[in-house]
Amino acid sequence: MDNLDLKKLKNKRFHFIGIGGISMSGLAQMLAKEGVFVQGSDIAENAETIKLKAKGITVFSGHSAENLKDIDVVVYTSAIHEDNVEMVEAKKRGYKLVKRAELLGAISERYKTVIAVSGSHGKTTTTALLAEIFIQANKKPTIHAGGELKLINSNYLIGNKKYFITEACEYMDNFLYLKPDIAIALNVDGDHLDYFGSLDGVQNSFKKFVGLVKDGGISVVCHDDKNSHELLKQKNSSSFGLSKASDIYAKNIKEYKTGYFAFDAYLCGHKLGRIELGIMGKHNIFNALAAILVSLVCGIDFCDIKLACESFSGSARRTERIGEINLAEVYHDYAHHPNQIKKMIELAKDLAAAKNGRVIVVYEPHTYSRTKFLLNDFVESFRGADHVIFAPAYSAREDLKEGFEADYLAEKTKDVVLNVNYISGYKNIYNKIKATVKANDVVFILGAGTIEKLADMFR
Repeated sequence: MDNLDLKKLKNKRFHFIGIGGISMSGLAQMLAKEGVFVQGSDIAENAETIKLKAKGITVFSGHSAENLKDIDVVVYTSAIHEDNVEMVEAKKRGYKLVKRAELLGAISERYKTVIAVSGSHGKTTTTALLAEIFIQANKKPTIHAGGELKLINSNYLIGNKKYFITEACEYMDNFLYLKPDIAIALNVDGDHLDYFGSLDGVQNSFKKFVGLVKDGGISVVCHDDKNSHELLKQKNSSSFGLSKASDIYAKNIKEYKTGYFAFDAYLCGHKLGRIELGIMGKHNIFNALAAILVSLVCGIDFCDIKLACESFSGSARRTERIGEINLAEVYHDYAHHPNQIKKMIELAKDLAAAKNGRVIVVYEPHTYSRTKFLLNDFVESFRGADHVIFAPAYSAREDLKEGFEADYLAEKTKDVVLNVNYISGYKNIYNKIKATVKANDVVFILGAGTIEKLADMFR
């Protein structure tokens, strides 16, 4: 990051625009822990802003030019537009403007080994599992995650200067600010097409990312993911998957209880041992294999890896059981891409079949453009659900003109699901769920926006 000497951070005063974002709040707290002056603003109060205030960090409600008095550096995310009143004021006053990804990259450079977890899906879960393994092995890692890790009840942890484990987000090429020693690419999918334009654009970005690995480092890539094959051609690449052609692979996969899977882990043909994953979903075998391989590379004993994988309970909003209604279990997941939704419905069907129940899905689209670009994939992803309720889209950084609202998706989904509703207002959705759900049904609340407010009604 140009012209920002991190050795002199204590002499800088930071303002975070959108400090309530999960990554932004973590970075703000990490700086504050080091004695740096930190403040920020956000449009509305959320769980993160409440935590920040409790730790003595000033958080302004709403964006205003008045919030930027006596500031040196302004940190912003890709979701902040150029016409944001605080961005305009920061430029007017000549403050140093720093992207969130730049700051993350600069912070990471102070650590001996940077482990960056990228992928279109599974980043938070894999980061959390790595954190659990490294903590179990007493490696005292420093962690920066895009979700709250249950083990530490936080989205960050300050450890020693040896290991820095962080999520690496591909949106707008943000992960290209990192210089990892170990770069994980869990998978590559057609997402963020409002920026990348096509799957080729996404693939090229991931190729650049794994190409940033430092000399002597490695990239860890999924052998089974067809969209990642070009990444395996990079120097010092290693692989994970179900194929024996992978460096680490899983065999003898069994569902040891409904929704939970066990497997034998093999490294280069040598059996390491059997693991019963502590988190639900067959797809998490891939995330676990990536984490296991990285941990072995870092010298962690397999016994510690096994203990962590089996005790791991996941992270908030990732296949999280949040309560019951009418004797039906309710789960919450961050899924906001068709392939993620497919996996959640597969899991929900498995859970419901064990009780002869139905699958009820609530979905809040995340951005209008994603709905527009992946419309047909979204429609197909809901196939297999018995009832789907759509909430209005979470717009994030967008205007409606950039894509489709959820009511349009709801109409299209009626072609593949018998019962479909579009309902505005979380209380109204809750009442519809209560009137619809019967004992032994399974409810999955999906989305990456403010639909967490609906989930909270079941806690």
